[in-house]
Amino acid sequence: MPDPVFRPAEPLPDGEPEGPLGKRLAWFVGIALVSMLAVAAVAYAMRALLFL
Repeated sequence: MPDPVFRPAEPLPDGEPEGPLGKRLAWFVGIALVSMLAVAAVAYAMRALLFL
């Protein structure tokens, strides 16, 4: 079986910080924006198919 691309992350040990809040928020905002752009692109592509 091939090596999986995504491996499950183990929980952090007790007392270890998760990382800077700014970095985590930046990831959240970035993923949200890319998701919104992907949904908009699919919606406009489907709308364009209606007018062919």
